[in-house]
Amino acid sequence: KMKKVFIAIVLISSLFTACKETAKSKESEKNITENAEQAEKVKAPTTSAICLLDKLSIRETPSSKGKWITSMSLGEKVAFTGEEITDSKSKKQYYKVKLTDGKEGWARATFLAVNGKVGAMLEAASVYKRPDLLTKTEKKYSVMDIIAVTEIQGDWMKVKGKRAEGEYVEEGWIKSSNITNDEIDIATAKFASSAIKKSTMTERIKALQEVIGNPDLSSSKFVNIIEGKIKDYESRNKEIDVKDVKVEEEPKS
Repeated sequence: KMKKVFIAIVLISSLFTACKETAKSKESEKNITENAEQAEKVKAPTTSAICLLDKLSIRETPSSKGKWITSMSLGEKVAFTGEEITDSKSKKQYYKVKLTDGKEGWARATFLAVNGKVGAMLEAASVYKRPDLLTKTEKKYSVMDIIAVTEIQGDWMKVKGKRAEGEYVEEGWIKSSNITNDEIDIATAKFASSAIKKSTMTERIKALQEVIGNPDLSSSKFVNIIEGKIKDYESRNKEIDVKDVKVEEEPKS
């Protein structure tokens, strides 16, 4: 009889322990689920990035063949989500970005300056390899070139951007006194640079006149420079006198 009682006690104890472990397991699973849900609600911190190429494409996938979503403007500030992928075929790196209108997609990393601060060149500036006067190069940034400042050391700034006379996005050091961070100056520089690329003098003059005629840009430090360019273009945009042009006659049949 005592043996039966002992067995019963052992069985009850085992059953109690099993129930207790099951309860703990369920509580643990609940905590894991809650933590996962909480993690989903908390988005990864984002940093800013500056677009260094006008009309830079944003695509659904990190590939040049990805579906096109929209494009970015030179100097535009976007959010970098922290996600980056290198295309296995092209070996090109892509960053995932989010625009101010909420659109998200992938863009070429080469043309973005993460944690950069957008600026425009107030005057022509020599480019240095390092923040040292002895490292001067033959390269120069031109007035109204738009760049991103990525680092500051004293009165030196490390910048990234495409020079008016360059072919690619480059990095280098310049003196900080040569840069303006005013958003009106940056917008004016962007529109003026596009105007200067027009194919004919007449088109350039018209486009530049529209820039300085925009009341939202009237306080820009570049207005006088643009007015000077307009006068220069006008002086070179003379109508051709037909008397000075030799017209070839059609051969007689």
